[in-house]
Amino acid sequence: MGVPFLCRPSRQADQSTPNLLFVKTSTVLIVLFAFSLFSSGQQKITPRVANTTVSGHVYCADTSAPARMASVILQPVDQIDALRPGDDKQISSHGELTQTLLDGSFTISHVEPGHYYVIATQPGYVSPLTSTYAAEPVSTDNSSPKRLAITAPKITVQPNLSVAVSVTIERGAALSGTVLYDDGSPASGVHVAVLVRAKSDWTPLPSSPIGNASYSASTDDQGHYRISGLPTGEYLLEGTLSLQGMYYKVGDSGTSVGTWSIYSLSFYSHGSSRRKDATPITVTSGEELGGQDLEIPLTKLHTVRGNILAARDGHILNGGKLSLLHADDRSEAGHASVSKDDNTFTFAFVPEGDYILRADGVDNDYFEVPNLPDSWPPTHTESKLLRSYGTAESQIHVAGELIGITISAPDPAPAHP
Repeated sequence: MGVPFLCRPSRQADQSTPNLLFVKTSTVLIVLFAFSLFSSGQQKITPRVANTTVSGHVYCADTSAPARMASVILQPVDQIDALRPGDDKQISSHGELTQTLLDGSFTISHVEPGHYYVIATQPGYVSPLTSTYAAEPVSTDNSSPKRLAITAPKITVQPNLSVAVSVTIERGAALSGTVLYDDGSPASGVHVAVLVRAKSDWTPLPSSPIGNASYSASTDDQGHYRISGLPTGEYLLEGTLSLQGMYYKVGDSGTSVGTWSIYSLSFYSHGSSRRKDATPITVTSGEELGGQDLEIPLTKLHTVRGNILAARDGHILNGGKLSLLHADDRSEAGHASVSKDDNTFTFAFVPEGDYILRADGVDNDYFEVPNLPDSWPPTHTESKLLRSYGTAESQIHVAGELIGITISAPDPAPAHP
């Protein structure tokens, strides 16, 4: 009797089976529903990848040939159009930069929807970004603010719609010449830059943010230079003769070099060291203008060297900044610092003329601080200010070497309560 009872399924077991299945099924559904919510949340926070492609060709206007290995970038229209004539800020660019192939073609993938200028540049050709600094402003009517003229094509990118565009670049003007000392010898390693008028002064023409276009050059061993890719406009040529300090290290990992400026002199056409006496140059795109020679008046450059003294007791100050100002308009001709090594200041190659020597001297405590291991130089100098002095000015006339001159720095004026 007991065996049948043991073999027969109980009513309790029969009733529990569907409940168990319901629990398992419900668990699966809950898990799937939670996963669906999680997946949905993931889709909401995952950034959308743009799949629009911008492609096209770049051509050279002067030859109608493909612009091979040119640089191409997309620049947001609103950023460029926000610039106004007289702006002296650098244009900020970002995005994917690509180069054209040998047939002048290019492709930029994953472009976000928006309005863009297609900016193409190649050495010797005008960059549309740089041309904004030299171009004449335009305006659609008298009530609208003037804007800068942009020569690059404008495109509109929509989601999932590819864009094809053809770009033409214009050959820029080129300036070339020779920099010589007035004894006829070539001046090598002189930095020559193109300046463009900005408001009431002249400023270096900004380099193009793409394509490595630079509107400056260093003279070669024969004193020759050439600067190309200039848009139509009016410019000044500025040469800079620089005296630099340098340290270097040669090791297993190669050679490292560091430089710093000690003194520099700028000069312009006709041997002038002042911008106001320089002669502007006007060029048009595609023009090759040679013979733009600059002369460094070697025989009329002199050294001005001396010390800053404390007026109260005559001791030599071991720190301070100095400026050499033109006597007629107080514009700066050069600046120098007191050397911690010998407590002197030096203005190298100062043109002849009348100046105001302005000095702000200090007493410092100098000490050497180790650099990181395996770095070069092994230490660097830091200073602690002990005492500062008032500003001193002295008139000087430079017609030859001025060595051993002094300027007395007064005690600073007492602070007002």
